[in-house]
Amino acid sequence: MRSSLKLSAALVVMGSAVALAMLHGCHDSPEPAAPDLATTVLQTLTVLGTGTGNGVVRSSPAGINCTITAGVAATTGCRAQFSQGIVVTLTATPVSGHSFRSWSTCSGTGSCKVTMSVNRSVTAKFLKGPFSVKVISGATGVGSGRITSQAGLTPAINCVITNGIPASTGCSAKYPAYSKIILTATPAAGFSFVKWAGPCSGSGTCQYTFIQSVTVKVTFGSSSTSTVAREGRWESPVNTPVLSIHMSYLWTNKILLWGRRGEAYLWDYAKGAAGFTQIAAPFEVFCSGHSFLPDGRLFVAGGHITDHKGLPMAAYFDPVTESWSTTAMPMAQGRWYPTTTLLPNGEMLVLAGTDENAANVPVPEVWTGTQWRRLTNAPLNLPYYPTAFVAPNGKVFVAGPQTSSYYLDPSGLGTWTKVADRHVADRSTGSAAMYAPGKILYAGGGDNPTASAEVIDLTTASPSWRTIASMTYPRRHMMATILADGKVLVTHGTSGLVNDQALAVHYPELWNPATESWTRMAYEPAIRTYHSTALLLPDARVLSSGSGEGFGVDLAHSSLTAQVFSPPYLFNPDGSLAARPAISSAPTHLGYGQSFSVQSPDAANVTRGNLIRLSADTHWFNEGQHIWPLSFTNQAGSSTLSSTSPPDANRAPPGTYMLFLLNSAGVPSIARMISIGP
Repeated sequence: MRSSLKLSAALVVMGSAVALAMLHGCHDSPEPAAPDLATTVLQTLTVLGTGTGNGVVRSSPAGINCTITAGVAATTGCRAQFSQGIVVTLTATPVSGHSFRSWSTCSGTGSCKVTMSVNRSVTAKFLKGPFSVKVISGATGVGSGRITSQAGLTPAINCVITNGIPASTGCSAKYPAYSKIILTATPAAGFSFVKWAGPCSGSGTCQYTFIQSVTVKVTFGSSSTSTVAREGRWESPVNTPVLSIHMSYLWTNKILLWGRRGEAYLWDYAKGAAGFTQIAAPFEVFCSGHSFLPDGRLFVAGGHITDHKGLPMAAYFDPVTESWSTTAMPMAQGRWYPTTTLLPNGEMLVLAGTDENAANVPVPEVWTGTQWRRLTNAPLNLPYYPTAFVAPNGKVFVAGPQTSSYYLDPSGLGTWTKVADRHVADRSTGSAAMYAPGKILYAGGGDNPTASAEVIDLTTASPSWRTIASMTYPRRHMMATILADGKVLVTHGTSGLVNDQALAVHYPELWNPATESWTRMAYEPAIRTYHSTALLLPDARVLSSGSGEGFGVDLAHSSLTAQVFSPPYLFNPDGSLAARPAISSAPTHLGYGQSFSVQSPDAANVTRGNLIRLSADTHWFNEGQHIWPLSFTNQAGSSTLSSTSPPDANRAPPGTYMLFLLNSAGVPSIARMISIGP
């Protein structure tokens, strides 16, 4: 009875299901017990190494005692297990002469705390000393001053920076790991210290403890950077006896110019207003096209009967005899507003224009030197003065102003091939320039005028136009001039329609191909809109002239003046004239792909140069200019600069070029004339 009561009580306690099983003799094994929550779970921490140095990483709690040699962790002591959830503190200690640089999972160089919620790895970077410091300028070509290290530091830093160029000595040194350096920047007279960059910032001292090699940038600027150093300067104007609608720079250092009314003039511009000599033209050369032949003569095609009606005549101007002569035969049709382009073989291509009956002339013609060759397989109606360039493939690239750009193969009877459409459909009276071999900038133009700009690179497999930053001012009837340093100066124009002088743009803008950005230049006092010209002089300045005689502006209200612009590269930050590199001697003629030498007392400071073909411009396009960049080598202590001429006529059409040297501050020399070609 007592046993039965105990069994019943047990059944109640155990529950009916279990109890029934027992009563029926069920002897299955019981379910497994739940895990013991007090059991310890372990996670693995692994230390890895990187870098070039030696050191030891230890942990707290103990477990890691990892030796790292030349950035490689040992096979023992670099892995340990810790209880899940615990925080492990790692400490890195470099050996003498080495430094600890960083953790992979923690910032700074102090201890690194790791929570062991899962398996983890941490990489420690040690570096082998000594470590170097190098001081450089944060602004190329700008600022002067001195950087010195604290007294007692050996070797000392005593670095002189002149116009943004550090001296060859005193600007670098090596120090043992964990040495401390304190650098002080002292500006030269007329300059200010702007900032540090690299391991330091701000404008106080630069303090650094060496755990790796570093480059310290220091920027000096003018204490009051002069306006001319930023924007350039316009010189006093000179009156001209005729409006400069057409202007060409001759290799004899004179300028040939003519307008709508009056004869052509030869100008020895070094003599100012006293340097003009009248040169009677063989026919009315107003609204012709003109470019230089390989022998230095100016070739002129077309001319004026009445508005929109062109002459079929062509002529030469010889700078040596200072006289005109006509070709043996006229063109097949007259041309008014044509473009002339010298071909790589020395022949002259003439495109576009309107004939004696004011009809468009679609068939290009080529002057071979003895006769005209019509490209009868290549008729194409083009607008006035199309912007045409010799491309690196030897064809002629017509950039616009029409929407589509084309290649013309001038061999045989001619062939046109479409290249690409521009983003801005109408750039009529905008200006274009080949600012580097095969690379073209096209800016402004249209009705209403645009400020936009775009570029194309003909050296690529599939050239296409690419939009770049816009100018500040919309403009048309402008002129794009390649400067001695390869930048492009855009002058003149109006933001209104045709010859709206009330909306004349007085501020030139400078385009930098390296940054594809525009900078506003100094205000030009004269109005320069329709019928204005600009060209690069051998002294690296730009001559600006003309405007008027058309679209409601009569001769009495036209700008019969010329004015020289001095770009910023001719000035020091304080506004004084910059010292120019000089050319002692240079070749007068070069073939293609020819090694040559230039002598300069400033050879050690010359970094590069440019060959720029002589200008022949009218309306909104310079039909003559072309650029070829040069690099130079120079042996220490030598005054000889060595380089190589352009490889072929596709990249540098034959003719006379101005050779400019540029020093490390970007200041150009006065040019020497060099003829390039066979």
